[in-house]
Amino acid sequence: MKKYSIIAIVFTILVYGLCTNITVSSQQVTTIFGSQVFYDVNGKLFHVRLSPSSEWQIPIKLNEMGKWLPLVAVNAEDGRFYRHIGIDLLSMLRALIQDISSGEIVSGASTITSQVIRLAVSEREGRKRTPMTKIREFIMAVKLENQISKPEILECYLNLAPFGGNIRGVQAASLIYFGKTASQISPGEACLLIGMLKGPTLYRPDTKPKNAIKRRNEIIALMERKKVFTHDEAKRAYLEELPGKKFELPSRAWHYAELVLSQNPEHSRIFNTMLNLEIQTKLEAILKQALNGLPEDITFSAGVVDNETASLAAWAGNARFSYRAGNDKNSASWVDCGRSLRSPGSTLKPFAYLSAIEQGILTPSTLLADTSTAFSGRAPRNFDLQYRGAVTARNALHESLNAPAVRVLRTTGNDRVLSMMRAAGFRHLSQSAKYYGDSLILGGCDVTLLEELEAYTTLASLGLHRPLKLLAENVQNSERISTEAGAWIIGDILKYNSEIPVLHNWHVSLKTGTSYGLRDAWACSWTKDYTVCVWAGKPDGSSWEGLIGARISAPEAVKILRLISPVSKSYERPEGLIMRKVCTLSGKPPTALCPSTKFEWAVEGITRTLPCDMHVIKSEVRMPAEFNNAKSSKRSRLKIISPIPGAVYINAPLDEARNIPLKAEGASGRVWWYIDGEFCGTSENGHALFVNINDGEHEISVTDETGRSDKSAVKVSTPAKKNTGDLLF
Repeated sequence: MKKYSIIAIVFTILVYGLCTNITVSSQQVTTIFGSQVFYDVNGKLFHVRLSPSSEWQIPIKLNEMGKWLPLVAVNAEDGRFYRHIGIDLLSMLRALIQDISSGEIVSGASTITSQVIRLAVSEREGRKRTPMTKIREFIMAVKLENQISKPEILECYLNLAPFGGNIRGVQAASLIYFGKTASQISPGEACLLIGMLKGPTLYRPDTKPKNAIKRRNEIIALMERKKVFTHDEAKRAYLEELPGKKFELPSRAWHYAELVLSQNPEHSRIFNTMLNLEIQTKLEAILKQALNGLPEDITFSAGVVDNETASLAAWAGNARFSYRAGNDKNSASWVDCGRSLRSPGSTLKPFAYLSAIEQGILTPSTLLADTSTAFSGRAPRNFDLQYRGAVTARNALHESLNAPAVRVLRTTGNDRVLSMMRAAGFRHLSQSAKYYGDSLILGGCDVTLLEELEAYTTLASLGLHRPLKLLAENVQNSERISTEAGAWIIGDILKYNSEIPVLHNWHVSLKTGTSYGLRDAWACSWTKDYTVCVWAGKPDGSSWEGLIGARISAPEAVKILRLISPVSKSYERPEGLIMRKVCTLSGKPPTALCPSTKFEWAVEGITRTLPCDMHVIKSEVRMPAEFNNAKSSKRSRLKIISPIPGAVYINAPLDEARNIPLKAEGASGRVWWYIDGEFCGTSENGHALFVNINDGEHEISVTDETGRSDKSAVKVSTPAKKNTGDLLF
C-alpha cells in the first residue's frame, strides 16, 4: 500500500501541478516575526529579546551570512537548488524508486523551497504532516519560485531553520553555539550547523556531541567530494573542536531598549539605534564605581547626548540594574529612574536667566539683590543660609542664589520663562505659570532626566532645540529658542573651574541642583561635543542626607565627560556676541561719573544700553532701595524690615538652628528684640540679630533707646516631604 501511496503522491503533483485553489503569498513567507534586536550606531548588536513564539531568532540578509553557511546548506540539503522549479523531479523519481524498492518511505525529496513553505506556512498554520500537506507544500513551492528569487528563498530558509531548543535561524545559532556572527563561521562550524538541520534535537552539540560530530564529519566529507572544500580545508575542518559551552545573546543597555520600545510600534523587530556601545560601557563603569560605599537604596541614572546630532549616545536608567533575577536583590533596580518625574532643584535657573538675556534686560554684569525680601509671603533662602547683598547676575547664577533667581523670574515674566522651558524640552511643565508661581525657578515642579538632557543639549547647541534622537531613521525637527550669543553667555557663566591643573584648558560647563528635602541630586554638564546629565536618589523618592548635587552627582558628570570627551574644543565666537565696557558697580554702560569700569559680554542689538544710574552728581553712589540699609536722620519711626509682616520662612533640612534674621531701620542707637513678648537679644541699628525660632506663628517686636517700637509676625515651617522649593545650585 505504501508503494501505491507514493505513486499516487507523484501522480497527484504532476496532475494538479499548479492547482488554482492553492495560493501562496511571498509576503507571508518573507515576513519573519523574530526576536527584537537592537544595533548600536556602529552596527554592533547589543540587545536581543525573545520572539513572540519565545524563540531566539535574528533574521539577517543573505550577504551577512558569510561564505560558508549558504554554500554548505545548498550542497548538503539541495544540490540542484539553483536549477529546479521548486520541486526536484529527479530527486522525486529517485525517492520513488528507493521507496518502492524498500517497501517504505525512506526519502521525501524535499527541496529548500518546499522546506521554506513548511517552516513559514504549514508550521504557522499548525498543519499536520500528512501526504496532502506535502502535496500542498510542493505546489506552493513551485508558485513561490515564480514570485521571489532563489537568493531570497535561501535567505528565508536559513533564517527560519530550527537549530535545537528555542534557537531558530543561522544568526542566533552562530551567536549561541559559537559566540560569533554567521559571517564569521568557519567551514567546520558551518558543517556542524547545517548538519543539525536533519535533526535539530538529535544533532545538538551541547546535548548530543557524538551524534553532532559524526554528522558534521559526514557533511565535511560530502563538501570535499563536491569540491566545495579543498583537501586542506576539509582537513582543518575535521580538527575543529565542538563548542564547549553555549553563549548568551547580548542584553546590554536594557533601559535604552525599553525606551526605544516605548516610542515605537510593538510589531517592529529590528532597531538601528543611535546608542554608542563604547560610550555606554564607559558610562556604566563610572556609575557602578560611584555606587561603592553608598547605601544600597541609592542609585544613579545618567545619559549622554551627542550634541552634533542630538542623539542619545548612552543611557543608564538605573545603575543598580541587573537583568538576572537571581542576582537582583533589590526589585527597585528595574525602575528606570531617568523616566520618572522628579523635582529639578536649581537646574531650571539657567533658562530664566537666558530668557532675561534674550529680552535684553540682563547681562552677566547686571546687579541683583540677594536679600531676605519675601515673595508671595515666602522668603527664599540659600542652602548655606546666608545672604550676600548686592551680586552680579554672573555670580548669582554661578552660585545658584535663590532670591536673585526669583527676582529674575519676576522681572522677565513667569509666562515667558515657562514658555522657554517648554520649548527647550520640559514637556511635563504643563500647568500655568500662575500654578507654579515663584517655585518654578526653585524646583517646585516635576521633570525627568530625559527632559533635562534634551534641554541642556539645547543650551550646548547654542539655543537650537531638537528632540533626542534614538533611532537612525528618526527625522528631527529643529527650533531655535534663543540666539547663539545668549546661550553662549549662559555656558560662559556656568564654566567649570577645575582645581586640577591639567584640566584648566578643558572647556566644560556645569550646573548642579538639589531638590527640597534632599530627595534628588542633579548635575548637568556639557562640552561642545557632548552633554551629560546625572541624577542620584532613591527610586521611591525618599530623602537621604547625602543627596546634594554638587557632592554626589557633579563629580560623576565631570568624570563621564572627561572620559568620553577628553579633548574639548571651545566654541567659536557666535554672531551677535560683543564685549562692552560697563560700570563695575551697576553693570550698565558707564557715564563720566563712574569711578571704575570693566568689560563684560552682551548681545548686540538686544541688550539694553541705558547708562549707569547709580553714580550721580560728584560720583555720589545712589543704591537701589533694596540695598539701602544706611542710617537716615529723616526716618521718623522705627520699622522692622526683617521679618516682613506675614512672611513664611521655610527651613532647609540641614538648618537645625532655624536662625531667622531680625533687622530694623530708623532706630536711635541700640534696639531690643522680643519674641512673643519674651526678650531674645539686642542689636545695633541696621544690623541683624539671628535667633533660633521654632516652627509655628510668632509675634516679633522691637524697641529702641527712645522708646519707639514696632512689631511684625512671622511663620516658620520645616516641611517633611512636600517639594516646595530649592536648596542648592
